[in-house]
Amino acid sequence: MKTTEYLDQVKQKLHLPSDYALAKVLGLKSQSITQYRNGGTAMGIETCLKVGEILRIDGHTVYADGQIERAKSPEIVNFWKTVSEKFSESFNALLSGASPRLMRVPAC
Repeated sequence: MKTTEYLDQVKQKLHLPSDYALAKVLGLKSQSITQYRNGGTAMGIETCLKVGEILRIDGHTVYADGQIERAKSPEIVNFWKTVSEKFSESFNALLSGASPRLMRVPAC
């Protein structure tokens, strides 16, 4: 599951000892992390953007990956894959035209 991988990557990057600590960093209750890991609910866009910022990846992709996991039909999976690809293309295009001196890199 991509959601679990993203959560584990955040824990690893920030050297967090537990899901409780991860929840605090993301501004969530620890039960939310448990629900994400069990597939009971998907991360909201705000959480996905935070995860993306920490991992230095596009948060929209994190969101789309969560929706793909929860999709019940191939049509919905294809919809979110298309959305993810378009966001990634746009994100990469923006980055390729940005000056490194002008880019603000978030502190993690």
